[in-house]
Amino acid sequence: MLIHQYDNATGQYISSNLADADPLNEDRWLVPAFSTDVALPNRARNQWPFFVDGAWVLKPDFRGQMLYRTTDGSAAEILQAGISVEDAGLTTKPRPSDQYVFANGDWAIDPTIVAAQKRAAGTLEFEALLTAARTANSGKSDAYAAGLLSPAQAALFKAWASYQLALVNVFESADFPDNYSWPAQPDADAIAAQVEALAQAKTKAADALTAAAAARDAAFQAQSAAIAKAASDGATQEDKDAVPVAQAAYTAALAAYAAAQADSDAATKAAAI
Repeated sequence: MLIHQYDNATGQYISSNLADADPLNEDRWLVPAFSTDVALPNRARNQWPFFVDGAWVLKPDFRGQMLYRTTDGSAAEILQAGISVEDAGLTTKPRPSDQYVFANGDWAIDPTIVAAQKRAAGTLEFEALLTAARTANSGKSDAYAAGLLSPAQAALFKAWASYQLALVNVFESADFPDNYSWPAQPDADAIAAQVEALAQAKTKAADALTAAAAARDAAFQAQSAAIAKAASDGATQEDKDAVPVAQAAYTAALAAYAAAQADSDAATKAAAI
């Protein structure tokens, strides 16, 4: 006869053996304490029999399996039969990533964690870009304030300062970190070329203003001479007719000078750092 031994404290099945015959009664079998001849039940995976109140009961058995804590997904195991994964705060399913939390028996994406990770990543980008911008202008503030930087250096200094403000505006915007893009960093070569082009434009406008001033003065002298000649005793009709022509020429010279002055002011303003 087959008998089954169980733990005297928990009733957990231990092993099965053939019973010994009773030497005093050949029709009987010896059944030791904490053993039974009640047949073991059929069990499925992750089940183990326990002898409780005279009958076998199947309880959870996850010994020898890789399990995972539902709090953080770290590896764990159960060393005793009779303990369910739920009671132990464990699961048989590995955590897909640290963006998941365990809820309702399974891992699910946690929008709060995803949002926090996205903000953290965006903040790291912001801090790295801001540090680079500050490094680019490091040690130049006093020189800029004192006017010691070259036009190209001063323009680049302002460009990096504007870039820092643009970074902060993106970081503090309502769309960050879900929908954002960082501004482009200043291009030193492009800025130097622009400063040079503006300086050339300023020089050209100044030369044009000088020429317009000379033309204006010459037209004024011509107008004055024509008026004086027309007013002289020996003035001819041709001399008198020359006056409105000289006046018109002077008026045109004044207009040309005003336009040149406007162009020069605009070029000077554009080239100002």
